This record gives sequence, structure tokens and C-alpha cells, in this order.
Amino acid sequence: MTKAAGASLILLASLLGASSAYAQARPNQVGTAGEAPVSYVVKPGDTLIGLGRAYLNKPGDYRVVQKTNRVQQPTRLRPGSQLNIDPNLLKSTPIAASLSAFTGPVFIETNGQRAPARVGMALTEGQVLITGANAFATFELEDASRVTLPSNTRVRIAKLRQVLINNAPQRVFQLDQGRGTISATPTTNPAGRFEVRTPVSVSAVRGTEFRVGADGDKAQTEVLKGAVGVDPGAVASANPPVPAGFGVAATASGVSAPIKLLPAPKLGAGGQNQGDKTVHFAIEPLTGAAKYRLQLSRDAGFVDIFAEATTKEPAADFGEVANGTYFVRLTALDGGGLEGFPADYSFDRDLDTLDAGAPASTSEGGRRKFLFRWSSAGDGVRVYRFQLFNEGGKVALVDQPGLSEPQVTLTDLPPGAYAWRVVAVRFKNGVATEKVGALQTLQIGK
Repeated sequence: MTKAAGASLILLASLLGASSAYAQARPNQVGTAGEAPVSYVVKPGDTLIGLGRAYLNKPGDYRVVQKTNRVQQPTRLRPGSQLNIDPNLLKSTPIAASLSAFTGPVFIETNGQRAPARVGMALTEGQVLITGANAFATFELEDASRVTLPSNTRVRIAKLRQVLINNAPQRVFQLDQGRGTISATPTTNPAGRFEVRTPVSVSAVRGTEFRVGADGDKAQTEVLKGAVGVDPGAVASANPPVPAGFGVAATASGVSAPIKLLPAPKLGAGGQNQGDKTVHFAIEPLTGAAKYRLQLSRDAGFVDIFAEATTKEPAADFGEVANGTYFVRLTALDGGGLEGFPADYSFDRDLDTLDAGAPASTSEGGRRKFLFRWSSAGDGVRVYRFQLFNEGGKVALVDQPGLSEPQVTLTDLPPGAYAWRVVAVRFKNGVATEKVGALQTLQIGK
């Protein structure tokens, strides 16, 4: 892990003042570096020995708590006083999490052993989620918090437990590389933690929606909801929080000033009806955008993402996609790589193509035969109309409707310049739609 000399970067994201609550919990740290101690308010009748039996992994570790908090007698505690306890000493129960969707090569690494992902599989503390090229994965926690990972991302589940002494959920994820979009369900427990760590930053949230990216010794955080306080040290200060709609870039030496995120782009005309051979989207150019990112999902919540493209041009082609109703999410990236607000659109994929082939001529019995072929794709039944025009496409020399096969043969066409096209009428679900093919030119010699 890369760190600045003697310091790390803390990003505090929260809703409704939770960042200040987190800041209050950070002084007088004990235990693992960068982890806040768990605060416990002494109740009447409590003793360190009794607390050790009930809440510590090793009952004898009450002596560690005694030393840290400078308690004179372990059997005599003052009600209302506060104990700071190393979280690694405390008993806990696992928090349930499961893989809700994935596409492409996704693996779960357990104790160094990789296994292919399975939808619905339980995820546990210590496991690593790895997405390969053109792969996507989403996992959800029992409180409905969600983490979505795009291609080429590696995340380790550092902690996924609920501490018994204060019923505080502890959810810590290490983003070694790649990106993640996080929707954290708000918690009313001030001791609850939801952190996403990178090699140079920690994003600690209490309930918000944000994105984190890690690339070597650089990281960035973009806040869509909530607020983020950014401090280049180990202890949070009273710096003004970064509001929703802003992002920061981080390195081992510190963080940038808050930068306003770009607004959501708009989808170009025709993008919500996809009938061509490949799925293609145009985006209305956005001032300040250096790149555009598009994601395709099978659901409106973008849990089951199956394709992504990042392009400098305001357009992207996703190749062939099966018929169905899908969703596309558009975002714009500024010159520094910060990703702006998303815009989500549904789109219908109903393949309906008509492609003309090159005519072929043959001789039979002294007569020249010209075979015209074309192709179509997509569901439904089609009836074709073939038209042959003189040069310029103004006078119809042949106009043949009612063809059930995608071909027609003409005999003894005289030399000259021609143009031809096919009109297809498709019948599907009781609805007839017409597609007019482009004019194709043809030169016939002697």
C-alpha cells in the first residue's frame, strides 16, 4: 500500500452530519492503524472481567482494555464513563452478502484459490472479487447496500461483521484496482462503518451514493448523494465537507480541491429504438466532456450490467445484442477523469435489417439471367417488394410486390445504368411495419 510519509488520506462521506459523528470517534486510536476504537458507555453493574466474557474474543484480553483506558480496578467501573476498545478484540457475527448478478469472467478468490462466480453465492470476509475483461459484477449486503464493479477490478472484503458490544455493522472493502459504484444504506448506529479503501485513500460513509476508482498511486471519489469531508491526515479535521455533485482526486501527497462534476449527458435521437444489425448510440455533445462512458444493463437498477464502453467521441457501438428491452446509462468524464452524473434510458432491441447483395448474372439458352438477392434479420414474417429503376432512380422499370423469398431473377436486361432497391413489410404481433432499403447502383455492360 502506498502512503505519504507518516500519513494516509481519509475521505469522510455521509448524510445529515454523520461525518462529524465519525470525526468524533477518531481521536485516541487504539488497535490497527487507521481504525477507530469502539466506544462503549459503561452501564451499572459492568466490570471489565464481565465485559471480557461477554464481548471479547479472548476473555483475558480485558487486561488490554484495562491498560489502554487506564482503569485502576477491573471490577470497579464508573457508570456513564467511556471505554475505547480495539475493534479487533471484540466478538462479532458475520454480515450476510451475496453475488446478485455478473457477466463475463468473474472469480471469487478464497485463501488464494480462485473459483468461478455463481449468482446467489454467499460472500464472506477475506474473499476477493475479481472481474476480468468485459466482465461486471454486483453484490448486495443484507441491509440492501450495493456494490457494482466493472471490468478489470479487484476488491477484497476486509471486514463484513456486526460487533456484538454495540450492534454496529463493520463493512470494509479494499479496492486494489479498478472502479466501484457504491450505494450504502444509511445506518442510525453512529458506530457503524462502511469504508472503501484504495492504496491512497479511505472513503468512509454512513449512507450515501458515490464512486471510487483506484489506479496505482492515484484514486478519485465522486459523490452523487450525501457529503464528503477530505483530510490529508490520519485524523479528521473540521474542513468543510465536499457536497454532492463534486469530486476529488487523491495521491499519496494529498487531495485536490473539490471539482464540480459534469451534468448528465443526453441520448441522441433514435437511441431508444435499436433495429440495426449492431446496437449503436449517439450522445449529444456536452461542454467540458473529454470522454463519455456508456453502460448497458438488463435491469433499470443497473445491477446486471453486461457491457460498457468509454470513448472520446459522443457515440459508441456495442455490436450484436439479442432482442429485448434493456437500459443504457450515460456519463461524461472531464479532463481529469472525474465522472459526472448519470442519465438512464430504456431502449428496445428489435432486430430488423434489410441488406442488399451484389447481383449475379448467368447465361442459359442464349439468355442472360440476373439474380438479385438481399437479406433480412429479426423476428416476424416478411413480404418483399423489388424495384428496378433507370439511371437516377426516377422511372420504375420493374416493380414486383408480394415476394416471399429474398431474391428475384430478371432476364435480358439491356446494357446501361440502373438502380434497385427492396422494400420489406414485417408482420409481428399483429403489427405491420415497412422498411425501405437504400438504392443500389448497377452498371450492366454488353
